[in-house]
Amino acid sequence: MILSIISLHPSKNAPSFNSFERLCAERYASYLGQEFNTFSPGTWYTAVKPYHSGIFPFMAMDLMIHYKGYPCQLFFGHDLLPYTANDNHPVYLDDLLQNQVQQTLKGNSTSQSSLHFKGFGNRIDIGLNALATLYMEILSSLTKVECQVLFEIRHLQFQRAQDPCESGTFGLQKQVAEKLGKSPVAIHKSLRSAKYMLLAETANAMKQMMV
Repeated sequence: MILSIISLHPSKNAPSFNSFERLCAERYASYLGQEFNTFSPGTWYTAVKPYHSGIFPFMAMDLMIHYKGYPCQLFFGHDLLPYTANDNHPVYLDDLLQNQVQQTLKGNSTSQSSLHFKGFGNRIDIGLNALATLYMEILSSLTKVECQVLFEIRHLQFQRAQDPCESGTFGLQKQVAEKLGKSPVAIHKSLRSAKYMLLAETANAMKQMMV
C-alpha cells in the first residue's frame, strides 16, 4: 500500500475536507485501500492500493482545482505501509511511522502548496519532486475562473472515460461552454491561460515515471 497524506492550511477559514472526500469516493474509490483518516488537525491520510501510484498527480490536480488555490500540501510515500489492507483491517499509523512522516514533512511551509514524493527510488524521487515543483507552481497560480473551467473539464473527463487519469479535452470544451454560459472560444482561452496542456503532460510524465 502507498501512503497518501493531504493537508490544508490550518486557518480558521480552512475549507471543509468532506467535499474532497466525496470527490475521491466518486473518482478514486477503486484505487484506495481505505477511507481517509485523521493524521493530525487539518491533515488526513489514506492508503492507495499497489500498482496505482499513477493516480497521484491527477489527485493533486483535482485537489488544487477543487480548493481554488487554497494552500494544500500532498505527500505520497511508497513502501511505508503494509502491502495489503482492507475495510476490516484498515491501516493506522503507529508512532514510528508518524515520526518518519513528520521528519519527511518537517520544514514544509503550510502557507504554500506543495507536492512531495518519497520511496519510489532515489533517482525517480528526484525527478518526481522536480516535476512536482513546476506542477504545483502552475496549479497554485490558477484563477477562480480557470479553476471553474478545469473543474467542469475534469468532471466530464471522468464521466466519459471512468478513469481519473483521463486528460483529453477533445469534444468537451463545447459542453463546458454550454454548462457555464460561455463561448467555446472563452473556454479555450481559459484552458490556454491555465496552461492546461502543460499540466496534463506533466501529470502523465509523472504517472509514467511511477508505473
